Amino acid sequence: MTRAAPKKAGPRAPVKRVTSRKQKVDPPPKSPAKAPVKAAPKATEAQKRAALATVAEATRQKLWGSEGQPLTTVEGVTIASALLTRGRPHWHLLTFGMGLSGFELSLRVLKAKDELAAPAWAVTLLRLLIERAKTGDLTCDTNQVMLLSEGIAPGTDSEHFGLVFTPDPEAGALVTPYESVPVLLAVPVTRDEAKAVREWSPTGLVEVLSRVDPLLISDLDRPSLLQSPRARMLIDQRMEKEGSSLAGVRATVSQVSKVGPTITWTLSADAVDNLTSLLKGRIGHLRPFSIVSGSTRVEVLNADAPGVELGPDQLTLKLTLVAARQLRSLVRARPGTYTFDLLPNFALVVC
Repeated sequence: MTRAAPKKAGPRAPVKRVTSRKQKVDPPPKSPAKAPVKAAPKATEAQKRAALATVAEATRQKLWGSEGQPLTTVEGVTIASALLTRGRPHWHLLTFGMGLSGFELSLRVLKAKDELAAPAWAVTLLRLLIERAKTGDLTCDTNQVMLLSEGIAPGTDSEHFGLVFTPDPEAGALVTPYESVPVLLAVPVTRDEAKAVREWSPTGLVEVLSRVDPLLISDLDRPSLLQSPRARMLIDQRMEKEGSSLAGVRATVSQVSKVGPTITWTLSADAVDNLTSLLKGRIGHLRPFSIVSGSTRVEVLNADAPGVELGPDQLTLKLTLVAARQLRSLVRARPGTYTFDLLPNFALVVC
């Protein structure tokens, strides 16, 4: 048997030499650097004032076109008015010059038949609000309600005694390179609506009013929302579910003193309705609130046992739900001294 001749091996492939030197690896591409957030440029008061004036004029042109005229000037703040036909015919009043205080004011008033100018009460109301803003009694916070003892339009039969505030649905805010200044629309509310607001929410009431009129035009002949069974049911349901959004209110007078073991809280009658409403809307929902006047602050808190603590310029009133109901049932918005079984050595004097 003949053996096959072995196949000749072909040329051998060259062998790569491996060294211990590590191969260089290209680094992963760097992600693009994020652009630094630019801080708002610093500006002098004069520059801010000039920028606000420019934006305010542009806003006026946008809203009013060639219409509108200045009505009066209060402490350097101009009140101007124009007749608009968007929605129901109404007067739109705006302030120009409050911006450095943090906000401008707006008011929309239903035009009466044959009326040739904005009603005097509207101008008077804005003058009052400008003065209150100067003293700090009015801020840019939309979560506030303001009561007026003589009503929105003194001398009329209007039941509108309060105001809530919301961003103007058209003006919005004055935006400059330095700041954004909201334009707050003042919305008159009736006395019972104001009470509901304190137990519930200013923004909530504005939501309900906006369903009827998106521009929130003030009509002093408007009946209270609470006269509508449907609206009242909605408000009552939300009030019960949500409680009050007001964490603090101001009082004309709120003073604290101590004689012997007795701590006395002296409170002006105008703040009593606020107190009783917040006892229900805040403490009833396990939320604290405060009442402030000048440098005096009264903090009202939920607690496991009722009690009072007096510190420098502050009274802390600790209440159980039962004690809160007792205060709410006994105190009235008329002068007098009120004491409570569950809070010995404490007296509330209404002046």
